[in-house]
Amino acid sequence: MESPDHDTGDLGDLPKQPRPLPSDLPTSLDDRRSVHIRNDEMEIYDAWQGSSQFLTTPMPARPLSFNLSLDDAAFADEDMQQLEDSDSRLVQMLAHQARLKNDNAGDEAKVVADDKLSHEEKKEALQGLFTLAASNGELERVKRLLDGNAKEYININGVDAEGTPPLVYASCFGHEDVAAALIQQGATVDMQDKNRWTPLMWAMTNRHKGIVKLLLDHGASTDVKSSGGRTAFDFVEPNSEISDYLHESGYAIGNAGVGDDWYNSGLSQDRFEQEMQENDMKRRMMMESAFNLEVDIGNLGLDEQPEPPDEPEEEAQEFVWDRCLHDQMFVFQESELERILDIIITNMTPQRSPSQKPVPANILFLSARYAHYHANPELLETLLVSAMNKINDVVERYQWDMTVLAFWMSNATLLLHYLKKDPGTMRATNEFQLQMAELINEIFILIIRDAERRMDKNLDQAMLDHEPMPGFEDVHFQHEWKIFRSKPKAKPLEPIEKRFRPPSPKRRALPSPRNITSLLSSTLFVLDLYDVHSVITAQVLSQLIYWLSTEIFNRIMSNRKYLARTKAMQIRMNISTLEDWARSNNRQPEHFENGSMTSTGENTVESTKRHLEPLVQLLQWLQCFSSLGEDLESLVGTLQQLTRLSPQQLLHTAKYYRPEVGEKSLSKSASKYIMHLQKAAADRKAARARSPNPPQKSLDSTPSTPVRPTSQKMTSPSPAHMRLSDDEEKDDPPDELLLDPSYMLPFSLPTSTDMLVSYGAGFGGMNRERERKYIPTVPPEFMAKLDLNGGNKNGGGGYYQDTQWNDPSYG
Repeated sequence: MESPDHDTGDLGDLPKQPRPLPSDLPTSLDDRRSVHIRNDEMEIYDAWQGSSQFLTTPMPARPLSFNLSLDDAAFADEDMQQLEDSDSRLVQMLAHQARLKNDNAGDEAKVVADDKLSHEEKKEALQGLFTLAASNGELERVKRLLDGNAKEYININGVDAEGTPPLVYASCFGHEDVAAALIQQGATVDMQDKNRWTPLMWAMTNRHKGIVKLLLDHGASTDVKSSGGRTAFDFVEPNSEISDYLHESGYAIGNAGVGDDWYNSGLSQDRFEQEMQENDMKRRMMMESAFNLEVDIGNLGLDEQPEPPDEPEEEAQEFVWDRCLHDQMFVFQESELERILDIIITNMTPQRSPSQKPVPANILFLSARYAHYHANPELLETLLVSAMNKINDVVERYQWDMTVLAFWMSNATLLLHYLKKDPGTMRATNEFQLQMAELINEIFILIIRDAERRMDKNLDQAMLDHEPMPGFEDVHFQHEWKIFRSKPKAKPLEPIEKRFRPPSPKRRALPSPRNITSLLSSTLFVLDLYDVHSVITAQVLSQLIYWLSTEIFNRIMSNRKYLARTKAMQIRMNISTLEDWARSNNRQPEHFENGSMTSTGENTVESTKRHLEPLVQLLQWLQCFSSLGEDLESLVGTLQQLTRLSPQQLLHTAKYYRPEVGEKSLSKSASKYIMHLQKAAADRKAARARSPNPPQKSLDSTPSTPVRPTSQKMTSPSPAHMRLSDDEEKDDPPDELLLDPSYMLPFSLPTSTDMLVSYGAGFGGMNRERERKYIPTVPPEFMAKLDLNGGNKNGGGGYYQDTQWNDPSYG
């Protein structure tokens, strides 16, 4: 009987039980479980393609996990992990300090006496109380935790959940007494937080002078770097009490704390990031230049070490030019001359260190001073002749290494400046100065030829065949029939996102104007790297732009493929890349004339515009002359603007022009007018040749490479480049249609004024740092390499006694 009753009771209760729901449904509004959803895949066979396609069910978006609570303990821990800015990190530390105060409000004695807590739980709680006490400046509590029963649970260098040790908190918030207690108990003064900031960095950032002094007195290092690569000195506020204290204490902090030439105003993260970007750009330029110029990357400074800071007494050293002091010359024996010259010339590799770069110029000049003032003219002549022969041998051996050429051009220019600045050597070395000037000119030519040779390899593909504007593939020209050419099919219009998308990596790898501008940038980078004078650098760029313009001009004139309107449009776009490069790398030479205090040299933008003008006018003529028709007035107005093209060149382009289908060529009346101009110019030239006293070529004529009105040194480059006013003969040979790319523009060395400004303190003597950079001295480490007479500083201790130097007859 019990069994039926029991069964009946169970059956009566069944309807009251809730029906179980599927496990993937939420059980409440707070249920935010992430449910695994399976991605179903379905196969569809495509008979036309002969293959299967797999369609996947779209994956639903995962539920978001967020918390709008303002006092969430995990807020921004991950987002702020990489912050370097001091203000943001200070806010972060204050927020964590508040959380510690809420989480560890109990008494440390209760925590120690609580038997329910394990050792690790007590350690975690007491460490939090200790960090909170250090952060709040509670000196008595800090001492109690370090000296009481809780001592065994405390790690004085232990970091909290934010990765910050107690000493960093005390230094950040200015609790000097707490910081002193922690250091006395053995805290590590250079302990770093998660961003590798030390207590000293935080104290300098927040201007806690007492803590800075405390940390430095206990051996805090100023060389430790943060995650951003900065040291403690980079956090010094300029002209502050801390900077004054550091200077008075003898710390060599460089530019930090002196002015805002390193950081704009104290701690400037933007300026620091800019410096990092510049260093990264410089490193990329080193790699690119080593590849483009095929030179040793070590010569470009990839492994360059920073220069040690100069000593104050060395900075104040003055060089006397009008007389020779005993420590401002290099004493040598004639028997040692060959070995010395081998070290500083034959076996010398290009040096990147600022103090090492002018070593050959410095030693040769100081040696010449000794030979002139204290030896005899024969020794001076032997020194200069031997040095010139060895320099010529090195230049000839490395004529395709631009780093060696730039190194010796820089040293030769500086040596020439030294010899002219010293009154004694200026009179005694006149012939050597002329030889040195010729050497600089020869190195200039070698640098130009090396750069031209490298640009010539890709010039056609980069500047003539590269098509930056798509859509001209289907252009057809008159009288050009292909036997197997099929009827063009109408191509469907590509979607806009495909037409305007960036070029593919394969297309970017093809030659383009970027190859030419990259070689120009590499050449400029090497010249700047070795401090080649700005007057010479500007002439190098001008000569290279002239060569590019004449070469492209000649190749267009010599190949009918390029004598077309569409090709002229494409080439003009490529030429604009050179113009953009010139604007981005504009260099103003430090050239001063007629007592002017402002430079009057032609900058890169002006020279580029001048040299590219014939080429640009040729491309403009190709694009417009077919639309002139019979309008004589339009033709005359057009020719008046194309002043850099001769009638012979205009007729040549019109004769061999490739008109498109439906495009008109130059009309007969226009051709007759241009031929009339050519004949008139030839008649004037013949009449001038028959004159008994032919006039001198006027500076008003317009050469292919004209000069600036302010410069009288830049003359007309070549008779083959003359325009109408130069009266070209009617029966000029065909090669005179072309320009002369091998012509070298007039080269001029920097004047004595230019060198005094560039290698000195400038007008007004304001740039003392640059003047110290070009004082002729020999680095001590290089003296060790010479190893003369026991390493004496001036090399003369073995030949003269100290009493002799005090004799007024010397120097």
